[in-house]
Amino acid sequence: MPQFTFILDRPQFPGNIGFSARVIKNFGFKEIILLDSCEITSETYQFAVKAEDLVKKAKKYQSLGEMLTAEDLNYLIGTTARIGGSKNPKRNAVPSVRLRSYPFPSTGTIGVLFGPEQAGLENEEIQMCDLIVTIPTAEGYPSLNLSHAVGIIAYELSLRTESGRTLPYEPSKKKEREVLVTFWRKLIEDVYEGKPRGKIEIFKEIMENLAGRSFLTRRETHSLIGITKEIRRKIKNRSNVKGTRDERV
Repeated sequence: MPQFTFILDRPQFPGNIGFSARVIKNFGFKEIILLDSCEITSETYQFAVKAEDLVKKAKKYQSLGEMLTAEDLNYLIGTTARIGGSKNPKRNAVPSVRLRSYPFPSTGTIGVLFGPEQAGLENEEIQMCDLIVTIPTAEGYPSLNLSHAVGIIAYELSLRTESGRTLPYEPSKKKEREVLVTFWRKLIEDVYEGKPRGKIEIFKEIMENLAGRSFLTRRETHSLIGITKEIRRKIKNRSNVKGTRDERV
């Protein structure tokens, strides 16, 4: 099984950090990362109860970007109560129950990101995630307290069995998938040249979503990069041939 790291982005209340640490430890997880956090106080340790050790050893960074540069994460899962639609595909979220059986790689580290209590994750932070998850709360009041949301996600992840056989492949790295997405974005530019920019950008985001949701192996990622390069090469060759014919005519 991979290791899961719980990341609290800009938590606003010291007590919520303590409650979150407690419920994270309740379900057997051992690591917290704090981003641009409020002050750790006696209230934090009071609410953490027997999870003070998680608070004391929590890693701290100023921003999500800084953390992603420093930490070797294979995947980043974002959580949100504000789900998207056809105009904002990056916020298209899978329900939290899917975490029980989602095809995570057998090794590596997966970060689970939670936004601040009042507003949640910003669009720019959502863009940095590979997968977006939402907890299916009631329609009229979807937002949960931070520690409650952390507890539900930790519970869902804890239901995953740890006795399964090791899968015989190596999961892809985030940087490898970023290279793949770069080539996909170029391919979309080639195919949809002259089309409305809004539609092109949505198509690019859809392809980026696909790379994040698929949990690609390293071999699959490198193969898709090669395939995409070959498709672009053939498109350009056909365009050149057509241009030569037009000149002859």
